[in-house]
Amino acid sequence: MEYKSIKNLLDAIDAGQRHFVGWDFEEDDCLQGLDLKGITFERCFLFLDFSNANLSGSKFIDCNIKTADFSGADLTNALIRNCSVECTLFKGANIEGMIFENNGYYGFNLGQSDLLKLISDE
Repeated sequence: MEYKSIKNLLDAIDAGQRHFVGWDFEEDDCLQGLDLKGITFERCFLFLDFSNANLSGSKFIDCNIKTADFSGADLTNALIRNCSVECTLFKGANIEGMIFENNGYYGFNLGQSDLLKLISDE
């Protein structure tokens, strides 16, 4: 498996790419505070720090986002669907209009109503 770096991602974004399929990152890389509005990740491994990032209108589809940190991120109108979300942090995130469905959490499928519980348990 070839891991991508944050530099690879930022270079692709600068070149106009907004849809990433099959990109896998090393654990603990940081995208903290970046403007990633409208970005789409599909079938990616994202053990990343997205805290305080602008992820409004973003999509995470069929991704592994275990241990990702979305604390304080803007997830307005974002979509997280069919993702593994164990130990994912959402504390203080703006989740207005966010769709959260069919996500794996320690053998359970979590949906929209579970997102508020995840946030309140942090």
